[in-house]
Amino acid sequence: VFGTLLLPGPGKPRSVDLWPIFHTGVPNFPPYQLATGKNGNPLAAGKPFINNFLPNGGDMLRLNMATPVTPRNDPNFSPMGIISAAVLGLTNPTYAGNANLQFIPNMDGFPNGRRLEDDVTRIELQAVSGVALAAIGLWYDDFGGTNPVTQDLLDVLTYQTGVEKNDKAFQPSFPYLAAPWSGKETE
Repeated sequence: VFGTLLLPGPGKPRSVDLWPIFHTGVPNFPPYQLATGKNGNPLAAGKPFINNFLPNGGDMLRLNMATPVTPRNDPNFSPMGIISAAVLGLTNPTYAGNANLQFIPNMDGFPNGRRLEDDVTRIELQAVSGVALAAIGLWYDDFGGTNPVTQDLLDVLTYQTGVEKNDKAFQPSFPYLAAPWSGKETE
């Protein structure tokens, strides 16, 4: 069934980017595994990516408490959540060199829960723009068969929303968020 949904056929546009992101998430079974070890076949088994169970038609809260937390002082920590984990899993030799299950930093970020630092708007826009599918081996339409890092992929990965941090610092105790703006204040 995944073959017809993920690979719609010659001459047909890739219109399935939204389906795995919103409907099923990224379960740990073929074809939803990183392209590492797939040898060019996007429907084959690859490197396990996110180890979670998602019911068909699950809601948007996909929290796997078994996924280890990426410490904020880890040099690989990123507010890009799943996007950062996908890039590390495909490009960093520590993770891309094998198809074994291993924790990739930032797999605890959005959409696997929500860290306050996560740029959920940018992650979601990049994910539904095909980055998640490219990570599992369904390359962008400009893929020529030699290097999956194409201009289309780079354009999506380098997209910026212009918001890189909150305007107020997080608080050291619950509820952690700063008080919201009243709407009447001026700065």
